[in-house]
Amino acid sequence: MTQSYDVIVVGAGPAGATLAYELAKKGIRVLLLEKEKLPRYKCCAGGVTTRATRLLDFDISEAVEDIVYEVSMSYNFGNPYTGHHNQPLIYTVMRDVFDYLLVKRAQQFGAVLIDGQQVTQIQTNADWVEIATADSLFHSRVVAGADGAYSIVAKESGIRRGIKYIAALESEVIVPEEDLTKWKSRVAIDLGCIPGGYAWVFPKRNHLSIGAGCLASKAKDLNRRYQEFLRSLGISNYTIARTGSHLIPICGKRATVSQGKTLLLGDAAGLADPLTGEGICHAIQSAQLAAPVIENSLLQDKIELQDYQQLVDEKIMSELGIARTLSRILVRFPHLVFKMLRPDGRAWRGYCSLMRGEVNYATIKERTGGFKGIFTLLSRM
Repeated sequence: MTQSYDVIVVGAGPAGATLAYELAKKGIRVLLLEKEKLPRYKCCAGGVTTRATRLLDFDISEAVEDIVYEVSMSYNFGNPYTGHHNQPLIYTVMRDVFDYLLVKRAQQFGAVLIDGQQVTQIQTNADWVEIATADSLFHSRVVAGADGAYSIVAKESGIRRGIKYIAALESEVIVPEEDLTKWKSRVAIDLGCIPGGYAWVFPKRNHLSIGAGCLASKAKDLNRRYQEFLRSLGISNYTIARTGSHLIPICGKRATVSQGKTLLLGDAAGLADPLTGEGICHAIQSAQLAAPVIENSLLQDKIELQDYQQLVDEKIMSELGIARTLSRILVRFPHLVFKMLRPDGRAWRGYCSLMRGEVNYATIKERTGGFKGIFTLLSRM
């Protein structure tokens, strides 16, 4: 028997769960399909910026592991620059808990969750989208792909994404209590130890998430350099509880995020920040941009999703374009970028404002006199 819905969302991460929530609030019949049984572990640093939390209209405190006020940045294991802010910059979470919190919020408003169902095929006709799993068939007017870097929705729908990748390693590291206290409310980032990327420490309630990432094209020695970073932290005694790797998809200049009755969200669309690798904020934002477009199409009984492409181009792609250029600068001149943190604190204040959603990349670019102004600053370092 085929089950029918107005909208089927494939993938129950932040993008998919947020879209299901936004649609369900409007009384739209929405199904959330997830290949894993929830809650499920996801390899991720687990940093949710204050900017991202401000997009949500509900509290996430029950999923928060720690609140970050301080960031320690170093270059190639050297003496760090440590900046402090009196307001939260980042909330750290475990993705199994955080993602499930968002899913449960969607369910409270009527979204239907079916987990443990891997989508195998998608077919579209003039009236419906038919989605098949191993043992079920589903119909909907619209399908939203929120199924990550290896999106089956993008593949089956023939949407060309022009994706490049950041390769990342992540470990959940159990450390002695005195080391855990040392890292309380503090993130560490090293810009020089990973060519084409950086390494990090994110504090959690009972452990540390320690990872490294770089452009996939430069990832040949990523594991070895990650091990060097781990040793450099000087943790007296630790146990690695879990280690994983994943790819973070980064879209190009002309990414397609909608086609016919299909649209892509978050990582499925390659909307992660190419400078920081952070994807949760744009995952949530893309869902919130998609929801009213879908609602309007259903109300008019005419599925037209081109407005979503336009909104993503205006609100997200323009920011990603600036971030791509900044990322290339970081990859080529990490030592100079690090030096920018020191003279007068302006770079640190800009970082804080960005994490808190008080400015965006366009504002920072304008305030520094465009890319020419940024290169001028670097040349003075």
